[in-house]
Amino acid sequence: MRGRDKFHRYKGFLNLLTALFSIIPKPLLKSTWHATDLLPEPLGLATRYCLLKRLIPKCGDNVFVGRSVEIKQWEKLSIGSNVSIHKQCYLDAGGGITIDNDVSIAHQTSMISFEHAWDDAAMPIRDNPVKYAPITIQSDVWIGCGCRILAGVDIGSRAVVAAGAVVTKPVPPHTVVGGVPAKPIKSI
Repeated sequence: MRGRDKFHRYKGFLNLLTALFSIIPKPLLKSTWHATDLLPEPLGLATRYCLLKRLIPKCGDNVFVGRSVEIKQWEKLSIGSNVSIHKQCYLDAGGGITIDNDVSIAHQTSMISFEHAWDDAAMPIRDNPVKYAPITIQSDVWIGCGCRILAGVDIGSRAVVAAGAVVTKPVPPHTVVGGVPAKPIKSI
């Protein structure tokens, strides 16, 4: 049975669990996020989905979040339906991250929606202000393992990001990109 079929079978239970989470303060829910890694996979997966549904402004149906996924700035993260975010991904949504429908993000991928400035030479780079810029992943996108998606990037619909790519610029729709920094490989 496919994941989306299982989701629809148990949607009532998931909605009930999400409703129960609504009485728990958000800071407490955030502190339980990593404890879900200790649960058996079906229960851990369901609990992570319900926590996500409660903690972010928009979370669609059938969202798979693997173990050891780190999320920063929950309130600036938006996820559509039929999305998979596999284990050990890192999402820092300080500048905003929007993930549309039908997106697959392989393990150990990072999305970082800010960058350090170095404009003021009188102070160390680490003390310079941080610049925020949103990341947008449009629908029907596949991101391979170990990718880095940096601030200000918009990945167009039906694009593929090859494993290990560092994406620093927008990716046009229907394009495969790869490399460091990522460059177009071919149109699809």
